[in-house]
Amino acid sequence: MNIAGIKLSFLHDSPHDHSHREELAKPGSGDEHDRIVIRLHGDSPGPEFSAARNVFHSVWTLSQSGNKYIFQEGSQESDAPPNKVLILGTDLREGDLYIPDGPSDQPRLPDPLGYPLNQVLMILILSRRTGILLHACGIDDNGFGYLFLGNSGHGKSTMARLWCEHHATVLNDDRIIVREREGKIWMYGTPWHGDFKKFSTGCLPVSKVFFLRRGEENGVIRCEGARAVSMLLTRSFHPLWDKEGMAFTLEFCHRLVEKVLCYELSFMPDARVVNFVRKI
Repeated sequence: MNIAGIKLSFLHDSPHDHSHREELAKPGSGDEHDRIVIRLHGDSPGPEFSAARNVFHSVWTLSQSGNKYIFQEGSQESDAPPNKVLILGTDLREGDLYIPDGPSDQPRLPDPLGYPLNQVLMILILSRRTGILLHACGIDDNGFGYLFLGNSGHGKSTMARLWCEHHATVLNDDRIIVREREGKIWMYGTPWHGDFKKFSTGCLPVSKVFFLRRGEENGVIRCEGARAVSMLLTRSFHPLWDKEGMAFTLEFCHRLVEKVLCYELSFMPDARVVNFVRKI
């Protein structure tokens, strides 16, 4: 699985499944810096870590024991065992995923992590000096990259539909990864869409950033400096549990607003906003 240039390779523990082992054995099969190998273990609760330190918990839990991160899918407030347990080295190079309910010979899934572990892991990987995951709609308008940021109800899926009707490519209407590459800010589509089902895993440089808000007419206000950084940060998914990761995320937001023009966009939810944005 390759998302935003970050490759997750899953090794199944079935003796009959050698496809991933063969792929990993190929020389030059990927950038090792952006590659994580996860071994799958079916029908197993995983090892216990009695000295693990609780780092964060909500509907999932993150603990740390020595040089290991332990992710558990499920709330600590529940007596039920976790649905999945992911154990990773703190260098995020490799790890083990334990799925208690899954037989070891079950068919391979394209994403065995599932929600929310897939996005939690991506947030952590990105915070290691590679990028951020945004609550945003990304549009490729014939090579012009427009990034529309907003929280739920701000109109991201509406924007996706309107631009699709004008023959633009929708990278995603809800989750966009942004990374810095060769001095430019690039955005990448992800498979984690919202109400608009079409998505693309393509990428392109970001031309402009728009913070969405509904209005009675189409209008823009230039947004820069600390205000732009604050609006970007509150529309990103960041590792609240990790001081170093938060420091990088804040630094990245500063670099983004310095490199890309940012605006607050109020808009009417009809086709006129497409040409309005194209003329900015």
